[in-house]
Amino acid sequence: MSKKFYVTTFITIIFIFFLMGKIYYDTNTIEVQQYKIKNNTTGKALSGLKVAHLSDLHIRKSTIRENKILAILDQEKPDLIFLTGDYIKGDGSYGPVRSFLSQLKAPWGVFAVMGNTEYYNENGSCVLCHKEGTRQLKENPNPIFLRNSQAALKIKGKELTLLGVDDPVNQRANLRQAFQNKPYPVSSILLAHSPEIFPDASDLGIDLVLTGHTHGGQIWGIQYLNKVFPLEPALEFLNGFFQKGKTLMYVNRGIGTSFLPFRLGVKPEITFFNFWSSDSSPDQLDHFRVSNSSTQTVFTGLTLGSFLETFNFFSALKRRLVPKRVVDNSGILFDFESLEELTRLNWECHKWFELSREHVTSGKFSLKASFPPGQYPGIDFEGIQPDWSPYGSLTMDVFNPYKERLGVHIRIDDHKSEWEYANRFDLDLALQPGPNTISIPINSIKTNLHHRPLNLAKIERLIFFVPNKLKPIDLYLDNIRLN
Repeated sequence: MSKKFYVTTFITIIFIFFLMGKIYYDTNTIEVQQYKIKNNTTGKALSGLKVAHLSDLHIRKSTIRENKILAILDQEKPDLIFLTGDYIKGDGSYGPVRSFLSQLKAPWGVFAVMGNTEYYNENGSCVLCHKEGTRQLKENPNPIFLRNSQAALKIKGKELTLLGVDDPVNQRANLRQAFQNKPYPVSSILLAHSPEIFPDASDLGIDLVLTGHTHGGQIWGIQYLNKVFPLEPALEFLNGFFQKGKTLMYVNRGIGTSFLPFRLGVKPEITFFNFWSSDSSPDQLDHFRVSNSSTQTVFTGLTLGSFLETFNFFSALKRRLVPKRVVDNSGILFDFESLEELTRLNWECHKWFELSREHVTSGKFSLKASFPPGQYPGIDFEGIQPDWSPYGSLTMDVFNPYKERLGVHIRIDDHKSEWEYANRFDLDLALQPGPNTISIPINSIKTNLHHRPLNLAKIERLIFFVPNKLKPIDLYLDNIRLN
């Protein structure tokens, strides 16, 4: 082989090693940002206090990174800690997340909101707000989760309204509900996972908005790519400060990663804000002045585990491309005879599922499903048998414990159409009081608009809704099967 080939190979190897080193360093080095914010409204409420802002932790297990974060917080001793969502990574356990969050301490409280990954991994997220294994809310939660709600803080005689909304990415945010009863002119801070909430927050005159979600792009150059090929609305506000009217927003780059297991050119960050009151004239009350006092970088160290995690491309692809599937082809989709089946239902806060000995039609147990008031509370059945083609009908037993008829809705997809209406099957039904057997002929399952027969060999989703209810609803389901 020629000398040129060896030189090119040598340069390529050196470049690969340099790139891997850069990727590892950027992924595992935390920037500690310190900002001073001067403003009359927030400054008076938080004068002399330090606020810590963390976002997008994406914790899969307790590692040296989580210990470094706790050490930084212990050194900085913030008076308040705010967290803006995405605590879990992939479909992992909430145990390490709970362990980390329980160690966060601040004299005036730790407050948090939910992110989109908590709704992608709903089955465990209840433990963030509820006592484990029960429907009861925690008596002294840490952090305090704000779910389209607010908390009135009184710090050293000064009042502050802290608002928090559910995840805007999954359309869970209800800013007006959180904003109601806010006393004027008390200073207000909004916690939200995604910065796409910013225009609405500005319209309501909220003073300061803290968000995350974007990871700062995670890879250098995303800000330019997004201008040519818009990827999602939140990337319009990639990272840093934004101001509209009297409203100032900060977008945190977060700690963890998603999609790709690494960062490049966009380091993780923890942000600290120090507030004080302005001496400016009354006509400048709404003006913010921000200065960056210092930036410190903290390398979390090199371990075999963190190295493998940084370059674990296969695991990232597997979590996204390989759906959970059952291998049972008996035609029984759910018979609710084991606790394992409950883990394949989409748990959400205020929604509750339990095995019951009441109204059983098959085996020893039925499913008692308790739905909160809302527009579309229901059950998204996960990991269902995908091939329905050998069968003639979908059948389920449902017991309605009320004296009046109850409307329900069933949706079936042969691909994940999200909220797209045209390419899915929807059916409205009325449950009579007492026992009901719902049976849907397989050959009638066609898309809503174009009446395309669904691909029965590749059914992706089955959802059962109780739409538009103003009060809590309990139903009993059993023996969901293909005949």
